[in-house]
Amino acid sequence: MKVLLKSGFALALMLAAALPVLGGSPTAQAEKVASKMLDFDKALTQASAQIDATLGSMNAISSAPGSDLAGRYKEFSSQVKKLDSMAQKAKSQSQKAASQREAYLKQWEASQGKIQNEQLKASSEARRNELMPKIEAIKTSLTSAKETFTPFMQDLNDLTLYLGNNLNPQGITGAAELMGKCDTDGAAVKADLAAAQAAIKDLASSIQPGGAPAK
Repeated sequence: MKVLLKSGFALALMLAAALPVLGGSPTAQAEKVASKMLDFDKALTQASAQIDATLGSMNAISSAPGSDLAGRYKEFSSQVKKLDSMAQKAKSQSQKAASQREAYLKQWEASQGKIQNEQLKASSEARRNELMPKIEAIKTSLTSAKETFTPFMQDLNDLTLYLGNNLNPQGITGAAELMGKCDTDGAAVKADLAAAQAAIKDLASSIQPGGAPAK
């Protein structure tokens, strides 16, 4: 009886250990990776829209009459904080998507190494080589976006600090040059985000089961 109980317990442990493996099939992993990438794409869309909202509230300060300056400044400050929050969310989504993407590629490489048929092995390797440029395109565009966004965000924060203590016509005049720079840099950030989104959608479509073939 004890032997049977021990055997049953051992079998239960084996099944429990096997469940995550069964749930992590290559197809399921590909779907999961594609889903996370598209979640990241949505976060970038929201961030891009927030850049417009933030710059709009910034520029509204310049044209505000004295009686409206406080309200316009409060709105601008709120939009800057919201943009920073969205940027942090996008960063988190990026890290999750990248982590799952790398795990997927390692799993793929390991499984393809077991293929014995030379024709299928060559075809699988060609498929992987087609996808790698798509992955590099994502990395390149995101690196560029980070390099443009970091000083852009700092300039916006500087403006909120400066205007908070100089909310008058003279202060706005003094901030005009930096405001113009923020408009220019904001457009550059949005262009980088758009490039990243195009690359993300391209790769997600390529690895999604039943999706478009790699180009």
